[in-house]
Amino acid sequence: MAGSSETLQTMVGNWLTDVRRRGVELYASNRGDAVEYFSFEGENHVRFSIEIDYAIQDISVQIHDPKTTAVEREELALTAENLRSLARRMCPVKEGEAVIPVYLLAQLAILCHAYERLIHDYDQEHGFHTSTETIAEIEAKLREFLTPEERKRTDNPLLMSRKKSRESSSGA
Repeated sequence: MAGSSETLQTMVGNWLTDVRRRGVELYASNRGDAVEYFSFEGENHVRFSIEIDYAIQDISVQIHDPKTTAVEREELALTAENLRSLARRMCPVKEGEAVIPVYLLAQLAILCHAYERLIHDYDQEHGFHTSTETIAEIEAKLREFLTPEERKRTDNPLLMSRKKSRESSSGA
């Protein structure tokens, strides 16, 4: 059953990434014994309180719409399809598309500029003393919006092999 729980947690982790990419703001999360609680704010300030119970494999949803005084409650089975439906309900974005916050676009522009500059400097001097920590930090922030499977697909094998060879030579 532990493998099943890990599979469910991976599925929920991927769902959480999808929800954040859709532009829904996660403003609180908490983890208990086999239970996770999330509070989100979606379009038009609609709030979603979600409890995911791994033990009984269900999702409890409370939806607070500021336009109405009623609180909508739902109980769903913890399945990939129910999580996808919930994500679409929280923020209707077409499959494969994402809502990108402006600050991420700005960081991506900075990253592109920094990369261009780094290559230019290298070409001119055949060696550089520029710190790449800022670029690594921006990349880490951008990678937060990728699922683990997507991260594996976007890893550059040339950079990964170079990184491994540096780690092995510094460890020796």
